[in-house]
Amino acid sequence: MTQSRRFGETHSLADFLPAERHRILDQASETRRAQMHAAEASRDVYRAWNEVCAGTREGAHVTGLHYVPESNELIVYADGSSWVAELTMMREIIRARMYRRGVDIANIKVQLTRPGYTPHRIKSARAAGAATSSRKQAAPACPLTPAEETALEGEVSPIEDPRLRDALKKAMKASLEHKIINKDQT
Repeated sequence: MTQSRRFGETHSLADFLPAERHRILDQASETRRAQMHAAEASRDVYRAWNEVCAGTREGAHVTGLHYVPESNELIVYADGSSWVAELTMMREIIRARMYRRGVDIANIKVQLTRPGYTPHRIKSARAAGAATSSRKQAAPACPLTPAEETALEGEVSPIEDPRLRDALKKAMKASLEHKIINKDQT
């Protein structure tokens, strides 16, 4: 019985990708190879743009990007005339920052997004959570009985800091009211 080659060293996918890339490029025609290199260049341009501008106030007003490999230009579409002007003034700064990330763009052109175009934006987790939480209705509170209130007061009374004691009491009360509601609903 021979030992399986799977046992021993652990390899990641990154270990195999360069060899697989070379194998694919070696088998491709010259035209196909040029298309693959152009696709890789486009990917690098978009990656560098995202590293530089994603999450910035300027990047929030960009509705689209188009890389033209023949002229090595990046066309940036902005959602308003003022943002076209601002991004046009910043294009050399953006180009320099992209260059530091390994992408040398000949030019960045900023254009106004066509009228009526609404981009499909991916909401951030915070924005998505805020949108869904505003639609949810608060669960009705089931008030504690006087005996439960007294017991709760006894549990938090040893705490000397009044702000901490009140905060803990409010949190415990909310938790107890929630548990009571869940018991009643089941």
